[in-house]
Amino acid sequence: MSYKTFERLERLRTLNSNRQWKNRDLYRLMYKEDLYILAYEQIKSKPGNMTPGTDEETLDGFSLETIREIIQEMKTEKFQFKPVRITFIPKANGKMRKLGIPCVRDKIVQQVMYLILTTIYDSPNTPYFRETSHGFRQNHSCHTALREIRRKWSAANWLIEGDIRACFDHTS
Repeated sequence: MSYKTFERLERLRTLNSNRQWKNRDLYRLMYKEDLYILAYEQIKSKPGNMTPGTDEETLDGFSLETIREIIQEMKTEKFQFKPVRITFIPKANGKMRKLGIPCVRDKIVQQVMYLILTTIYDSPNTPYFRETSHGFRQNHSCHTALREIRRKWSAANWLIEGDIRACFDHTS
């Protein structure tokens, strides 16, 4: 990542430590090549990211030219997310879980958005999330949640994991 882009993100992190700060022109960060390269680096080796989406492409074919095409679509406000490919994977209980697989371009754009939003809302200076929030955050997972439960609730003998049936199947 270039120093200028890194500096911009760090400035955003610092400014957002003041909860009264209002962000402006964040969309322009979507024009930064460096963020797309960083996004690619972060997701390229994660399991499942070589699975093709609806466009049948994988991360193997991703290039700087593709990044530049996405940025041009962002600048002209023509970028649109594509529908996800739906598949079903088995759950531990023998049932099937619905899984949506986005195309590669969408995964990269989502990761760039994640980088920007994490810089703003999950800063070590002034995080907007409680330390007890473990979902979809850097250095947080179900394992950190379990460690916290063991540390704070030593008298707890049972922990029940639940699932709201079809909770995310139809969101609008």
